[in-house]
Amino acid sequence: MSFSYSKVECFNSCPFKYRLQYIEKLEASDDTSPTNALVEGSAVHLGIEKCSIEEGLNYYKEYFKPYTWTERHDFELEKLKISIQKGIDQIPRGEYEYKLLAPEGFIGYIDLLVKIDDGVYDLYDMKYSNNISGYRKSCQVMLYKYYFERLTGNKVRDLYYVFIPKSITKLNESLSNKAEILEELSGMDIHFEKVEYDHHQINYFFARKSLLEKSTTFPKRYSYKCNWCPFKRLCASNGSDLSELNETSKNKLLNKTNE
Repeated sequence: MSFSYSKVECFNSCPFKYRLQYIEKLEASDDTSPTNALVEGSAVHLGIEKCSIEEGLNYYKEYFKPYTWTERHDFELEKLKISIQKGIDQIPRGEYEYKLLAPEGFIGYIDLLVKIDDGVYDLYDMKYSNNISGYRKSCQVMLYKYYFERLTGNKVRDLYYVFIPKSITKLNESLSNKAEILEELSGMDIHFEKVEYDHHQINYFFARKSLLEKSTTFPKRYSYKCNWCPFKRLCASNGSDLSELNETSKNKLLNKTNE
C-alpha cells in the first residue's frame, strides 16, 4: 500500500473520513468560494517557486474561469500579490517540489531544499496559514528528513515550517475595509518556525501507519476539524445528504445503494 504523511494523518484524525476519501474515493464538489484555501495556497506556492507573481495569479484565475467572477475575487488577487512578493523576497531559493519515493511505498514532496554544502541541505515546508501552533505538533518535515537522508545519503541540517501570512481581519460584506486589510497584510512578515528532529515522532508515525494497515473498521471521530471536512453533511446525515459531493461521487453512492 502506498502511503504519505497526509494519508496516515487523515486516518489518525478520523478513520471514517479516511474510508470515504481513500477507500471509496469520494470527492467533494468544487469549492467556488473566492477564498478557497487550497487554490490560494497553491497559487502562492507556484508564484514563489517560479519567482513570478503573474504565474501565481494566473493559477487562481484559471481555477475560477468557469465560475462568476466578482469584486471579491479581485480583492483576493490583491492579497495574493502581497503574499507572493513577500515569499519571493524572504524565502531562500533552492530546489522545489523534490519527490520522495521509497521502496516500501512512501510518497512525499519536499516544498523546498536549500543546499548548504556538499551533501548538506536545509529543508522547508511552506504553509499559507497563520496556524503556527497547530503545525508545531506535526512531524511532516521530520518524516521528510528521515526519508531524504535514507534515500539519498545526504544530510539535512535544519528543518523549517515557513508560514506565509494571511490577514486576520475579517472582511465586511461591503468590502469597505479593504485598505485596512491590505495594510495589515503588508505589515506582516513571513515566519520561519525551526523544528527540532525527534525520532520518537517518526516511530509514532509508523505505529499509526501500522494501525491503519490492520484496520477493518473506520469509525467516526469528532473534533474541531469536522468544521472543514468536505464530507461534513454526508457524515451528519448518515449518508443521505449528498449535496457536498461531485456528480461522479453522487452516482457512485446511488448505484451502490441500488445494488
